[in-house]
Amino acid sequence: MESPGKAHPTEFYKGLDYFNRGFYFECHDAWEEVWAEAKGKEKIFYQALIMVAVSLYHFENENLEGALSCYEKALTRFRQLPDHYLSVNLRELAEKLGEFYRGSSTAGKEDLAGKPRPRIELEGTS
Repeated sequence: MESPGKAHPTEFYKGLDYFNRGFYFECHDAWEEVWAEAKGKEKIFYQALIMVAVSLYHFENENLEGALSCYEKALTRFRQLPDHYLSVNLRELAEKLGEFYRGSSTAGKEDLAGKPRPRIELEGTS
């Protein structure tokens, strides 16, 4: 687990706001700035979150194959990190994404359109 007082760069919080409002393209852009400066596990962490945003961006554009591919890439990166990292419960996020994408290959467009999108909540900020 990371040190509890470590804050993210400003662009991370901007990207988080975009993500939770469903602006995945803008989120991706904000987080890429953070990812470019990160090192080690932090770089993996930010890249995983970017892949989640790109996955949902593809999903919104009815590119299910691209969405599922990016989702799998994000999961691969999550597995390289602790379950809780930089105030994000990665295991919970992976579970939310799994629930979101479960059955997506057999669901109709109407079923998918109404599914609530996963959100990212920071731990210790309630």
